[in-house]
Amino acid sequence: MEKTAANLSIIKGHMNSKILTNNQATNTQKLRPIDDVWESLKMDDSLSKEKIEMRKKTRSFMESIEQELVEYSNKAEFPHHQLPNLAKLGINGLQLKDQGHPGLTSAEMGAMLYEMSKIDMSIATFYLSHNCLAMSVIGFLGSEAQKQKILPDCQTLKKIISFGLTEPEHGSDASNLKTSAKKVEGGYILNGSKRWIGNATFADYIIIWAKNEADKNKIQAFIVEKGSQGFKAEKIENKYSARINQNAMVTLENVFVPDDNKLAKAEDFSYTNLILEHSRICVAWTATGIAVGAYEAALKYVLQRKQFGKQIAAFQSTQLKLSRMLAQCEMMVTLCMRTSQLLDESNTTIGQIGRAKAICSATAREVCATARELCGGNGILLENRVMKNMLDMESVHTGEGTYEINMLVSGREITAGISAFK
Repeated sequence: MEKTAANLSIIKGHMNSKILTNNQATNTQKLRPIDDVWESLKMDDSLSKEKIEMRKKTRSFMESIEQELVEYSNKAEFPHHQLPNLAKLGINGLQLKDQGHPGLTSAEMGAMLYEMSKIDMSIATFYLSHNCLAMSVIGFLGSEAQKQKILPDCQTLKKIISFGLTEPEHGSDASNLKTSAKKVEGGYILNGSKRWIGNATFADYIIIWAKNEADKNKIQAFIVEKGSQGFKAEKIENKYSARINQNAMVTLENVFVPDDNKLAKAEDFSYTNLILEHSRICVAWTATGIAVGAYEAALKYVLQRKQFGKQIAAFQSTQLKLSRMLAQCEMMVTLCMRTSQLLDESNTTIGQIGRAKAICSATAREVCATARELCGGNGILLENRVMKNMLDMESVHTGEGTYEINMLVSGREITAGISAFK
């Protein structure tokens, strides 16, 4: 009884404190819109002081170039002149720990990609392709010589690296790729094609995954350098999603790769899956950032826009939509953070990560579509952000495995190994 009375006293005291705080806020007119999802959830509690400053620096930089990025989105061009400024953020290298890399945790890495994605998904995807896929492969599976040769310049963005896995006829079914590597004296001859390869049009190095005919057709990795004879990367045109991101159709016709450029520790496709687990949670963070960016932009719009003599934020339908959007954003941020923390503890599975990516991308599509509705006719203008985010979400929804494939990988785990597809 004494314990119950003590608990009731604590609860009563907490309620009185909340009532007093709310009354004080109302009386002094300190109530403000919930226009910062990260802050509303106190997510900085999961970051160190140093990483909080890094996140804020990333946010400030992205906000400072937002309108410029709208112009580059219109032109479907990449802002190469911003590479030195991107390098100054100090986040390049992400999870790698040696040679001056920041050694971010998955949660810290997610926070940075979140801030980038709110403003522009293409810049976040550039980072994801360059770091989470390509640099990570070199860092985890490369020889010391390969690391020393490639990583320092990629760390400073003096050189760009790309990751070539998916093919024209094999997207989600990446394990069935056709690109081949034939052993010859001093190296390998690569033949085949890749599609949707980010950064490939201007990359200095491209990691090509191919079946090694000399090793039982195991899928292994080969580093193709810019200017290699027989290598061609053509920009995919007429793309209305992720327009800044330069995706390419890559063709390899008898491309010679020296023995030293065969990735040392990538012995079979299982090593690729290890990399994709880490990158897939990054895609979940990217989807979340896009959705939050759309929500925050829509909120700003409805607070300023007036119709029928009052702010459209005052209408019931508007507030219902905002409440649902915010709840969805809070769900995604929380899911991504907890999954990232578990990944850092080596306590996740590929199914769990796939679920996070799939549900965040599906939910983010809905948030972006609702944000577009709230902005009315002006919502289709790129400068209001919501339309760009809505279109960019279509790439994220499909990238790193479709919704269906990720959910079926999850389903296989849920049913203790019963595969519904392969």
